[in-house]
Amino acid sequence: MPQKTIIDVKHNVSLAESSGVTFMSIKIPLPKIKEGIKLAFQKCDEHLRSAEILASEGALPNAVVSLEFGIEELGRAIALIEKHKAGSEDIETKLFTDHDYKYNKAWTVLPQSLKTIYEGSFDPAIFDPNIFDVGKETISPRTRLDATYVSYDKKLKSGKWEFEPIETKYEKSSTK
Repeated sequence: MPQKTIIDVKHNVSLAESSGVTFMSIKIPLPKIKEGIKLAFQKCDEHLRSAEILASEGALPNAVVSLEFGIEELGRAIALIEKHKAGSEDIETKLFTDHDYKYNKAWTVLPQSLKTIYEGSFDPAIFDPNIFDVGKETISPRTRLDATYVSYDKKLKSGKWEFEPIETKYEKSSTK
């Protein structure tokens, strides 16, 4: 399907359609994109420093939230760098709204081994997961939400509130 573009000159916004996927973009001048790269790296650093402080105080779920936001800001910086290198001033608005997009963009440069934020002490191939801690948790936009909110287990109908799942896992592994 050929690309179709509608441009709103007043708001400097365009709506593009390519391969059946519709996305909005905005025009940002190249010098402003360069400024955005610097600011995204600065915000990434602030989130990572916050995560370090929170983790040192034992507030692991909150540290995970800051860590994930730092990863997303890194993803934003990478996307802006790519646009700047290409000389493109068309920035898709998902760069400002889509957590998964920014997260995935960051992991194009980060080592995959850094995704693991928790790993159980026991090998799942050997130990019964109903008895031993064999779990593995990786950082993701979903993990950020799990660490942020209190939730009720609706799927399993266990009648349990879910709160700070990451800290609970760390506490379990440290008592073994």
